[in-house]
Amino acid sequence: MKLLVLDLEGTIFRTDIRLPGTSITSTIWQGIADALGPEAIKEEVATHDRWKNGEYRSYIHWMEDTIAIHIRHGLTQDIFDGLISSAEYNEFVPSTLGKLDRTRYEPLIVSGGFRELARRAQHDFRIIHAFCACEYIFGVDKKLNSYNLLPCDFEGKIDFIRLMLHEYKLTASDWVFVGDGANDAYVAKEAPLSIGYRPHSDLRSVVNESVDNFNDLLTILDR
Repeated sequence: MKLLVLDLEGTIFRTDIRLPGTSITSTIWQGIADALGPEAIKEEVATHDRWKNGEYRSYIHWMEDTIAIHIRHGLTQDIFDGLISSAEYNEFVPSTLGKLDRTRYEPLIVSGGFRELARRAQHDFRIIHAFCACEYIFGVDKKLNSYNLLPCDFEGKIDFIRLMLHEYKLTASDWVFVGDGANDAYVAKEAPLSIGYRPHSDLRSVVNESVDNFNDLLTILDR
């Protein structure tokens, strides 16, 4: 058996929103700013500029800055839940994961996105392991009052993958990675087999395989 390590936004779920002045598309992070209005968008874009300029010590520090924007501009549970529930799967994701041979592959989600979004995929596709960078905790007034953060994006993803390899008593070569973004390049370089799904150019240059149709994953995995 091997782990099938899956990214979330852009890989399992469609990314439909790119704010002006940013270089990536997003399902939820930028979707929240878009829902909160022009000032929130402006502040979100500014965090991307600070990231590119190396002003954040880590991904967690970027998240903390972005979460402050969400609190400042009044993110509510209703807005957040609406974004989570309206996110759409990429084409052929349900059929592909439905056909996955679970005697050969154990799926694992590792994402710099939201735990709440992963929970949907876990429910729909019987995925029992997911590590996500952010989980929101809303109060009785439905306002955001706390959150849980994990360092599981960029280089941090590999630590959670190694944890699960250890848990399943698998070797360092017993996993496959599927991602789409530039932030997945580090993990792709470490993976024994890496597959880019409609990958960003930074990822395309380092993956072993690239696919435009999610169904093609099965052909690669069955080799």
